[in-house]
Amino acid sequence: MNSNRWMKKKWMARGDESKVYIEKLAGLASTWNFQNKTLLLQAEEQFCARNFEAAEKLYDDAILSSKKHKFLNEEALANELAGHFYLDTGRKDKSVPYFSQAEEKYREWGAVAKANFCEWLTMDI
Repeated sequence: MNSNRWMKKKWMARGDESKVYIEKLAGLASTWNFQNKTLLLQAEEQFCARNFEAAEKLYDDAILSSKKHKFLNEEALANELAGHFYLDTGRKDKSVPYFSQAEEKYREWGAVAKANFCEWLTMDI
């Protein structure tokens, strides 16, 4: 097996472990605290599996959950990852609003370097 396939399998397994752990925490502690994290991990999993329709919905659900529960930093992250998803799947025009929203939320949170990076991404598109 070549090293790229091995690395992909390794990271997919690690993602699966993390998702199971977070789902367990959601069941033991508070669902609302872990819902957005679970949705974001599921979105990334579907993106890696090339199930783009499911990934698209899960990114939006993760963003809405983060917003609803006032997790500003996680709303920014979910928007940024959704932007990368659209960029990587050849839908540059659809990535811009997500990167712009990520920039806004990162600035609101005080993460200036991340905000500047997202701003740079939108200028480069």
